[in-house]
Amino acid sequence: MADSVKNEFLDAYRRFLRPLVRILIRHGIAIGEFYEVVKAVYAEVADTEFDLPDKAQSQSRVAILTGLTRKEVARLKATDFGRVGDQRKKDIHRVARVLDGWHTDPEYTGPYGMPLEVPFESDSGPSFSELVRRYSGDMAPRAMLDELLRVEAARELHGEWIRVLSRAYIPEQLAPEALQRMARVVENFLNTLEINLHKEKVGSGRFERIVLSDRGLNDEQMAMFDEVVRRRGQELLEELDDWLNSNIKGEEQEGTPIAGVGIFHFIEGERAPRENQD
Repeated sequence: MADSVKNEFLDAYRRFLRPLVRILIRHGIAIGEFYEVVKAVYAEVADTEFDLPDKAQSQSRVAILTGLTRKEVARLKATDFGRVGDQRKKDIHRVARVLDGWHTDPEYTGPYGMPLEVPFESDSGPSFSELVRRYSGDMAPRAMLDELLRVEAARELHGEWIRVLSRAYIPEQLAPEALQRMARVVENFLNTLEINLHKEKVGSGRFERIVLSDRGLNDEQMAMFDEVVRRRGQELLEELDDWLNSNIKGEEQEGTPIAGVGIFHFIEGERAPRENQD
């Protein structure tokens, strides 16, 4: 790679690392801890995605690709590249699926598609426990309800009936679920950008578009735009979610990829809030 192209790559990485480093510093994570994660990811990606056809990947080749020593590669591989949180990811997906099923399953929706209030258990008719069993696999219904109540996505009514309050699962700030959600959003978005960066022809790759104002917005205009984005963005996401539920049928197969769409609102030129200094 020519030095000019490499410099452009590094400059682009510098730009998108700024908000990530801001988050790390804000929460007391020093560069040594971050560097250990970077080394682990370098080793993992080189080991699993840059192997040669019909040839086992060697620690020597991973070391050459990454600039790490063979000793470091062996250490990182022995710890499964420092991977953590797999169970947490599964739990987040299960909660989201339960909320989605509550809003789309004909047995759990009434007139105009409104989600029904349901009892925790029922001998006949829909119940919260059956909803959890149907959409979350083996997660305990009580644990699921506790989580929905914690993030205010549901409310308990008199007589052990339960009302859903939100279709979206947005964990509280700094909860492990919130951090995993952030990771999933950023990872999926950057994967799309990486694929489009290396697409072979126009029209291939994945859909990725932006719209932005051609001039600055005052506070009133910013508030108006924020309201439109929230309302129309949620409408589009629910329309796409309904399409998926109507058209993707059958049993889930192990190892098949999951597809989705994300919408986010950005503001260029906005300074990050400064932390209070003691």
